[in-house]
Amino acid sequence: MIVKIAILVIAITFNDVSAKTSYKICVPSQFMKACEQMLEVETKSKAILECLPARDRVECLTLVQQRQADLVPVDPEDMYVASKLPNQDFVLFQEFRTDEEPDAEFRYEAVIVVHKDLPVTNLDQLKGLKSCHTGINRNVGYKIPLTMLMKRSVFPAMTDRSISPKENELKALSTFFSKSCIVGQWSPDPKTNTFWKSQYSKLCSMCEDPAKCDYPDNYSGYEGALRCLAHNGGDVAFTKVIYVRKFFGLPVGTSPATPSSENPDNFAYLCADGSKVPIRGKACSWAARPWQGLLGHQDVLAKLSPLREKIKQLSRAGAESKPDWFTNVLGLSEKIHLVADNIPIRPVDYLQKANYTEVIERGHGPPEPVVRLCVTSSVALAKCRAMSVFAFSRDIRPRLDCVQEASESDCLKSVQDNGSDLASVDDMRVASASNKYNLHPVFHEVYGTSKTPNYAVAVVKKNTQYAKIEDLRGKRSCHNPYGSFSGFDAPLYYLINKKVISTEQCLKKLGEFFAAGSCLPGVAKLENNPTGDNVDNLKKQCSGDNSPIKCLQEDKGDIAFVSSADLQNLDVSQYELLCLNRENGGRDSLTNYATCNIAMAPSRTWLSAKDFLSDVSIAHTPLSLAQLLDTRKDLFNIYGEFLKNNNVIFNNAATGLATTEKMDFEKFKAIHDVISSCGVA
Repeated sequence: MIVKIAILVIAITFNDVSAKTSYKICVPSQFMKACEQMLEVETKSKAILECLPARDRVECLTLVQQRQADLVPVDPEDMYVASKLPNQDFVLFQEFRTDEEPDAEFRYEAVIVVHKDLPVTNLDQLKGLKSCHTGINRNVGYKIPLTMLMKRSVFPAMTDRSISPKENELKALSTFFSKSCIVGQWSPDPKTNTFWKSQYSKLCSMCEDPAKCDYPDNYSGYEGALRCLAHNGGDVAFTKVIYVRKFFGLPVGTSPATPSSENPDNFAYLCADGSKVPIRGKACSWAARPWQGLLGHQDVLAKLSPLREKIKQLSRAGAESKPDWFTNVLGLSEKIHLVADNIPIRPVDYLQKANYTEVIERGHGPPEPVVRLCVTSSVALAKCRAMSVFAFSRDIRPRLDCVQEASESDCLKSVQDNGSDLASVDDMRVASASNKYNLHPVFHEVYGTSKTPNYAVAVVKKNTQYAKIEDLRGKRSCHNPYGSFSGFDAPLYYLINKKVISTEQCLKKLGEFFAAGSCLPGVAKLENNPTGDNVDNLKKQCSGDNSPIKCLQEDKGDIAFVSSADLQNLDVSQYELLCLNRENGGRDSLTNYATCNIAMAPSRTWLSAKDFLSDVSIAHTPLSLAQLLDTRKDLFNIYGEFLKNNNVIFNNAATGLATTEKMDFEKFKAIHDVISSCGVA
């Protein structure tokens, strides 16, 4: 009997261990190599981690929800996104803290610091004072005070719909305070940023360099706000507790007091009820930013102990050398790497404990402004909705709303009829759609590391003597497909504009100019040649692979009309660009396509029906989202594959977004109008 019991205990123990020791950590695919390196680290814990790749952290949340993964490191904003997923049962089971404050409930607490003798007994009396802030869009210096102040009846309303939500905030703060220092990039659009800083210059007047009003500034940041208060005439500073204690030389967590020339007895914390408490005492906080941590699903709770020990041991193993996996896989950093167990808690409850949900959901008063993006597929709708929640969690306003229509033309009509605010078009359709639906461009995609548009370029072999387009008369040409900007619209416009060919029967004239033959893929299709003109010469050089680069390389053509995006695999020692945009023509290196080309190509562009003032509001959300994710595609890769589909909303090849300049749009329209005159646009 004893033997049977022993065998049963061993069996249960074995099953228990085998059930509890394998866990899948979700990792953005760009960090998979780092994750695999982490798996090689030996620990006392025998828990087994597996790396599950995902597009980004947003997809990781879905994979954890679906039980394909067990855990993912998250920021508080990610916890908010997780809480909005349907049918989710997420729990936060470990926090990432600092050695300095291992027992702190929150990562940091937001406080107001004032001169001890400041005659203020309630928060309404902050009106008209001089304020010192950490910087634009930062938690304790901007988001949290704005969240609290907007509840006060004396704080200006932020409901002017003729300006953007961000400008409403700046206008309200500029009206409420007499002078301030709020440095940083107020808008992702440089022109708007400059305009706002001129319009609301009072918000820069307390800074070290009011004209620049940007980092670095001696009166910005956590300590800078306190320097602004103590030494630059400020009345009130918005910062966080730990830096107040450091500024005045007081002990912080496990760190002892340090010498300081600042006297804490001359200052006080201002509390929400208008009372003041000494700097040496316990601070009264308005709200707090929670710690980062590990998020899992409910099933993880049944096998939690081995996992917790594994993560702690990995954090200790990586704390000194800081390998790539330390930050990119586990979400730890040089400062925040103490892994602490907490009572498992739902993310929504974790955020509310710090009053952080209120900070994230801060509005501007009803009706809340939205920017409506029109899409044409269920996959694009799903991506738009994911972008909406993500952007909202990162304090990007106005909120993104999503509208689905059956086709691109239906979306354009929806924008025209005020059913949507934005719809996208590609290539030269930016001109035709603008004309047909009375719309105008607001922003467009940019490409490559230099964040520039693509250009239509003309490529020739380096050992040739062609210097201008006339030198190619009677020669052979290779093109990107019929209807493409680089292969058809731009070269055709150039030839017509230079009066090299006429607009009468321009396809025939194009074939006659390149008399030795061309490869213009698609030119013979019925929809491209409805009148049945003889276009044999324009397809004479086509065979098999119709790539214009290959056509040039295989000596089937003397010039190739392509996009600058097609140049990356060409040998710069063998080929050059023909500079058709230059008055005297000439040649240049393949790398200089921005100054040696035919024309800048219209990229995927978003059109709106609104006027300029509304454009600032409409563009702010997508431009801010693109700027935030420029170096953090691991959070949300808005340009990558989505649900196994390519080019959803944005092209996979895009690397950013930029406002569309009026002069560039006018050039696109001019090209469109010229080639329309020969009936091919």
